[in-house]
Amino acid sequence: MFLEVKNLYKEFGGVVANAGVSFGLEKGEIVGLIGPNGAGKTTLFNCIAGYYKPTSGKVFFKDKDITGWPAHRTARSGIGRTFQIIRMMERLTVEENVMVGAFCRINDRERARRDAQEILELVNLEEQANAHPTELPIATQKRIELARALAIEPELLTLDEIAAGLNPLETIQIIDTLRRIHKEKNLTLLLTEHVMQFIMRISERIIVMAAGRKIAEGSPQEVARKEAVIKAYLGEKYAKGK
Repeated sequence: MFLEVKNLYKEFGGVVANAGVSFGLEKGEIVGLIGPNGAGKTTLFNCIAGYYKPTSGKVFFKDKDITGWPAHRTARSGIGRTFQIIRMMERLTVEENVMVGAFCRINDRERARRDAQEILELVNLEEQANAHPTELPIATQKRIELARALAIEPELLTLDEIAAGLNPLETIQIIDTLRRIHKEKNLTLLLTEHVMQFIMRISERIIVMAAGRKIAEGSPQEVARKEAVIKAYLGEKYAKGK
């Protein structure tokens, strides 16, 4: 198993954010994680990527126990991460923001610059390399954060609401970009998203969470028909539309 989460719990004081979550990813999969606000999706991402230490349970990556590893160590092991709230270094250019990701694995400035230029071309941002992120629209900023995550050369890329705030055309464009990156870089993708147009089109398999627990798993078509998923998240209108 490429990534395996076993009976993971994460508590904050008396609040249980993740309650016995277990699932696995095979190398090369594109898996979506959905659920209502407060379901525990971002907490789970943070436990996998090392921003939080699980209260109990295990996380295995490439058959190695990485439970509780700090974020810089999981990044160097091959796990990339983007965030709901875009985190840009405003005084740096787009290219320099991406170089920061490269510095997680190398100390050579010129090599980091070359790598950043290649990644910016991959995500169609080469023309914005010398701009500052705050000058650019939200869709472009999302691509910058994606590029920075790619700069660490991940094998697993975890994307937290990368389509949030995008219009329908921009959503289709980011789907095309992710599919190209998935193929060219041989990446495994784990995505969480509220935009159903996005998650249902790109995911090969979907995991559904509610109240900190996994309540369903299967293909997009399968989970859209499950009564527990309809009640907890999708709603009757969406299910009938499918």
